Amino acid sequence: MVKYLLITVIAINLIACGQTNAGEQNNDPAGDTPSLAKEKTMDTSSFWKIMDYAFTKARFDNTLRAQTILDQLTKLTPAQIQEFEIIFQQMNLKANTWNNMAAQTIIEGGSSDDRFYYFRCWLISLGRHNFEEVLKDPDYLAGIDIPVNKEHNDGEALFEELIPLSDRAYSIVTGKHSEDSSFPRALAQKKGLFYDSDGETKGKKWTDQELPNIAPKLYKKFNTK
Repeated sequence: MVKYLLITVIAINLIACGQTNAGEQNNDPAGDTPSLAKEKTMDTSSFWKIMDYAFTKARFDNTLRAQTILDQLTKLTPAQIQEFEIIFQQMNLKANTWNNMAAQTIIEGGSSDDRFYYFRCWLISLGRHNFEEVLKDPDYLAGIDIPVNKEHNDGEALFEELIPLSDRAYSIVTGKHSEDSSFPRALAQKKGLFYDSDGETKGKKWTDQELPNIAPKLYKKFNTK
């Protein structure tokens, strides 16, 4: 009987200890922090883990989202940061569509070359699932709680802060303070992946009169003036 009680007490203690440890491991409201072993190559999956983590943690707080991404990048090797930038620009190319420009025009009341680039950065920062759903149908954005500028009744869907993060992280990790050809953005530009050399916008051009048909729910949401 004593032996049985002793085993029971030990078992209870072990379970309690395990529950405590589990609670300590899950105290991050954004979920597990993404990590990439130093010997691993940065790939698309690892790229999106960083974006998903940052959006879950910061939502539409651009300052916090940028800092969260930077914090993750500075944990990487220089080569991994370089590859992160390459994937980032590849995703930007993928998002360079007339439908996405239509979505931005509806949300913000207009667009331009620079603003469309910042909008695509914003799309990427929403995480993998949201990004891929928008590529399928820009009207998907109608279901996202996009911040609104109440003065103009336009959405705020720009994330220019994402652009320099790879170079900033690379500078921190390498200790280089003067940019050279090894910096991530310079490498991306050599590959023809920078924003001012990203080719033609894909898809069908539209007129302003066609916007309600491209994304009717989104148009109704922001066309309330």
